[in-house]
Amino acid sequence: MQKTFVYIFLFVLLAGSSKGQIGSYSFSGGSNVLYNNGYGIPWLNSDLFIADGSPFYDTSFCLGSIQLTNGKMYSGIKLKLNLEEQKIIFEVEDGKAFVLSVPVSRVELGCTGSLQPTVFRSGFTAIDKQNERSLYQVLDSGKVLLLKYTEIRFKDSKAYNSNDMTRSYRQLPSYYLWIPGKDMIKISNNENDLVGMLSDQQKLLKDAILKEKWKVRKEADLIKIVSLYNRSSIKGF
Repeated sequence: MQKTFVYIFLFVLLAGSSKGQIGSYSFSGGSNVLYNNGYGIPWLNSDLFIADGSPFYDTSFCLGSIQLTNGKMYSGIKLKLNLEEQKIIFEVEDGKAFVLSVPVSRVELGCTGSLQPTVFRSGFTAIDKQNERSLYQVLDSGKVLLLKYTEIRFKDSKAYNSNDMTRSYRQLPSYYLWIPGKDMIKISNNENDLVGMLSDQQKLLKDAILKEKWKVRKEADLIKIVSLYNRSSIKGF
């Protein structure tokens, strides 16, 4: 009887020590499930040039979660979002990284210094250069969504008598409203155009813009205008 108990104990111990191991990699939480489901492709971080700026939302891995287009959720994952390639990279315990190989509908990133998780969503109607899989940062949500798409452009250059290539990145944001029944609308730099899109709260918004001297071309002011609209819509002003 004692031998049987010892064998069972050893079996459980060995099984527990091997849990979360695949080949030479070790995983935990959502990363383990993602890799087991075949959703990861090895990521190779190119070092062929010196980077000036970055194509990533954040250069560090941020703790976050993802929701696939089939509704499955995975949380507690270290994530990076490449805005240029629209790729999500997840990291495992030993520092290995993989590119997510399936489309997502939602990403949340809890990066250092952020008071609230940063949310990205996809699934919107194609507009400009974007398609339905393009990821937009959600700047405000409510009756309407204020969305930000960041296009990445780069330029390669070499210094005189140098073999080192420098790649300089530029981030070019565009802003959109998602309005039920009207779909995606690109926001111009004209305050009157924005107020016209949100016509059911026109007077409230015009008065606030005039009083606070808000400018649509400033992201912080744009967020304040749309946030005021969403709050007032809930209160029924």
